[in-house]
Amino acid sequence: MGRGSVPDPDGESGALGGSPGGRASVPPEGGESGALGGERWSSRGGARARVDPAGTGTGTRTGTETGTGTGTRTGTGTSSPGGVGLDGSGWVGPGVGSAQGPRGVPTVVAPDAPHAPGAPAVPAVPAVPAVPAAPAAPDGPDVGRRAYADVVAEVARLLLAAGAPEWLAPRVATALGGDAAEVLAGDPWGLLAVSGVAPQQADLFARGALRGGWAADDPRRVRAIVLWLLRRAARQGDTAIEADAARAALAHFEVGDPDTALRAILAEGRVMAFAAAPEGLGEEVGEPGGDFEPDLDEDGDGGDGDGDGDDELAAAGGVLLALDDYALAEEAIAEAVVRLMSTVEPWPETGDTRLGRALATTGVVLYAAGPGEEPPAAILAVAANAREAGLRVAVVAPTLDGRDRLAAGAIGLRELAALDRGPDGTLELDLLIVTDATLLDVTAAAAILEAVPDGARLLLAGDPAGLESTGPGRVFTDLAATGTIRALVAPTVPEGPLEALADGIRDGRLPPIQDPERRVVLIPAQTGEEAAHRCAQLVADSIPRAIGIPARDVLVVAPLATGPAGATALNAALKARLNPGPGAGSSTGPEDAGATGAIDVGDCVIRATPDPSGGVVRGVVRDVLSDGRVVVGFGAAAPEPVQRAELRHGWALTARQSLGVRRPGAVVVLPAEGADAYTRALMYTLVTRGERHVSIVHAAGPALAAAVAADPTRHRTTHLQQALREAAR
Repeated sequence: MGRGSVPDPDGESGALGGSPGGRASVPPEGGESGALGGERWSSRGGARARVDPAGTGTGTRTGTETGTGTGTRTGTGTSSPGGVGLDGSGWVGPGVGSAQGPRGVPTVVAPDAPHAPGAPAVPAVPAVPAVPAAPAAPDGPDVGRRAYADVVAEVARLLLAAGAPEWLAPRVATALGGDAAEVLAGDPWGLLAVSGVAPQQADLFARGALRGGWAADDPRRVRAIVLWLLRRAARQGDTAIEADAARAALAHFEVGDPDTALRAILAEGRVMAFAAAPEGLGEEVGEPGGDFEPDLDEDGDGGDGDGDGDDELAAAGGVLLALDDYALAEEAIAEAVVRLMSTVEPWPETGDTRLGRALATTGVVLYAAGPGEEPPAAILAVAANAREAGLRVAVVAPTLDGRDRLAAGAIGLRELAALDRGPDGTLELDLLIVTDATLLDVTAAAAILEAVPDGARLLLAGDPAGLESTGPGRVFTDLAATGTIRALVAPTVPEGPLEALADGIRDGRLPPIQDPERRVVLIPAQTGEEAAHRCAQLVADSIPRAIGIPARDVLVVAPLATGPAGATALNAALKARLNPGPGAGSSTGPEDAGATGAIDVGDCVIRATPDPSGGVVRGVVRDVLSDGRVVVGFGAAAPEPVQRAELRHGWALTARQSLGVRRPGAVVVLPAEGADAYTRALMYTLVTRGERHVSIVHAAGPALAAAVAADPTRHRTTHLQQALREAAR
């Protein structure tokens, strides 16, 4: 069999694992050639892509997604990955991405100051998504009573007059609403509210709009830069940034007195300051196989932490800055936890289990599920026992996919918000169970906790070994790390090769697996193109025929959106193989995937912008309407008409998109591109997407084993742990 073929899992054409040369081979039962581990994990894959750490010059930058996707861009100059490039003339196409610096602060290069090799990096902020040149949907967003087209036209005139590109106008109208032109006329740095626009671009527009009135210390400019820093940090999962990072960024952007500027912004109330938490707070939920119950520190140990002093920027141990929305959400979570723990009322017998006993004595309990516990049996048992005892129970999943996998009676976040409430605005419940709670960002978590009434119980269950929420915060992990809440972990790991693989990755190792039933199969590949070809053949032929899982029940996941084996390329390959209609091959990238003609009846699709209250939901196109819309059935919901521009192909998802999504079968594609950014949590998330079978197409070489073995190097910056300690005093 040639290198371009994919062997079959049933052995008719050979083993899915293949041989180093790409020829089919049938390993003996228990033989090392069929093992996932040892040299087999690191013996394949082409050379890893080289990333210029300075972020300058001409080349290709492949980056990992941070909640909103990734970009592979080629050009000259500097830019955020996938963002608007700068080459000295200002508004130019995409360039090379920025490199990541310490504490989540990357490096950028000003357009008029090339970064010399070996020179120290200039602090900046995390990368953001691109500003697409494509216009918004024909009907436009809701901009109030004014016609969307009129708003776009007014903004376009302002942009052109100041030398900025006209194609930004629809995005500006979407971000700033019906008063977009008035906002920009009064504050040209308001352009920074548009996703993907950096301070350099906003400065170019402001210089053109203000002429001789431009000033580096203009309060409008300083405010916009600080808000931009915080919004970009939020896209990377942080609810706060260090004040020192903000000072350095302001200095880089030539603000003369950063401290005075920051104090003025704090006085406005949009940004809040807190003393940073002391070093040494816990980071892990606990070791599998046991439970931990640290004592509540009634006196607190972290200082004031509220920024109420003579100088909010001079607290010992450092200061954190946060947008008021996220700061208030974390404070609301902390206050709700303390309230529930201090209003515990008598609880009926709900079964003699650790979880049942914990709920009998405390208001908030965390449960760390083990790999393969989907849904956790212990959680479902508690819910059933509580209902039998006459308690009012709600089981909630943050994603619609998770809700559909739970037993009948489970609800999503929208249904939870619509439940009956008492006079005080809280839910009329005795027990609220939230599954996949590790996917909750601070805003969603605050809304849930504030709705739980006094005396009720809250059980948060999740798997902290995987990737954290797409939105800002790390609520589940922060609550466990404070030591104020009883946290239980799954006592045992379910048996089976899938569970053994996930458990090994969670512990930092790639275990050898002997699996004659082929629930886990390794397929080597040398290049990204070969990996994409093998993936398509697995989904279309090998897995349905040999494993018995139809293609519609197989989820393909990849770390990246871009590259020869990224989610976009994989979707193109899968469409060509599974549903090659008129749209086959016409989708060349994320900007074009929803273009007219690219979506056909029978295609697997997702929404381009997922519902924040339901996550990513895959659907199937059922029909095409005469007005160009298509009828899509998403999950278990009734089919609905959708504009094609709102859809993307969904056979393959990125790791972030796949959070909360599982299918009977999964194909994990691990290319060499971007392998330097692989992490243990990323690998754990990918291999746990399949319930019955996982095929791993491996072209990452030794980088995979290194990523699994390495301890996490970055934790999200949040204030929740400190807020909870302060609320408990």
